[in-house]
Amino acid sequence: MNRTVILIAIFIVVGSIAGALSFFAMEKAQMPRVHKLEQPLLLSGGDEGQSTASILPKGTSLYFDQAFPEGFVRYKVYINVEGVNLDTTEVKDEFWIEPLTAFPIDKDQLRVLLRTHPLSKNDLSAILKSAQLSKNEIREILSEYSE
Repeated sequence: MNRTVILIAIFIVVGSIAGALSFFAMEKAQMPRVHKLEQPLLLSGGDEGQSTASILPKGTSLYFDQAFPEGFVRYKVYINVEGVNLDTTEVKDEFWIEPLTAFPIDKDQLRVLLRTHPLSKNDLSAILKSAQLSKNEIREILSEYSE
């Protein structure tokens, strides 16, 4: 009798722990980790020889996908496409993901962007407030455009 009660108690405890772990695993799977950009990021990749700058604007939501041992982290960005019907094809390659790479904007890249890309006041302000540029670099850039 005692042995049966002890076994039942062990099964209840193990079952409760397993249930709690599966509940937390489901919760984690349902709630993605997200980062909202506080400053624009410069994009590279896509078409070879791309001459125009592409940026992810401040406020873009990046959804965590996977961290890699090489030192980068992959995020997903969801885009609503309106007004055009995009044709899709079935993936046949094992490695079908072709990611773009996003970087913080440095002094030289900002100079190019200011000449070639329409930046909003919010994006420019966020770039200038980022830790990527020193106060001297900001002064130097702004003095070029205040003349």
